Amino acid sequence: MMEQHYPVKYQGGLTHQYWFVSVGKRSVIKCVQLERMNSNDRFFHLSLLDYNPQNGSLCDQIVSNNGDTERVLKTVIFCIQSFLSLFPDARITFTGNSTARDRLFKMQLPKWNQDILADLHIVLDHLEDGGIIFYVSKKNPKFD
Repeated sequence: MMEQHYPVKYQGGLTHQYWFVSVGKRSVIKCVQLERMNSNDRFFHLSLLDYNPQNGSLCDQIVSNNGDTERVLKTVIFCIQSFLSLFPDARITFTGNSTARDRLFKMQLPKWNQDILADLHIVLDHLEDGGIIFYVSKKNPKFD
């Protein structure tokens, strides 16, 4: 059975941020950030970011290798579900910062039970360079 997600703290505004602490080899502050792609659009870009306490910045290029990948990704799914409960017409898109990260995300999908994914519609777009773009929305029983 997969571990539960980490506790998250939501912060709204121009960007929607879900903050949590990854606890593995060390404690790493992380942020799932959802940012509107266009001002009047329902499309949002998701980023999984690490917080750098030395300079107060967020970065998606850090590989924390903290030993808790499944729990972090479960937390990302929880954040997506929470966001879509607030904005049910939203469409979320994301991709990893490398093809290896994309493959990791894709490999984790079958590990999540159907209860977790029951209300999500997930589409993968495979790119020529090996990358993957993930599209997530709330399932609409009228159209799915």
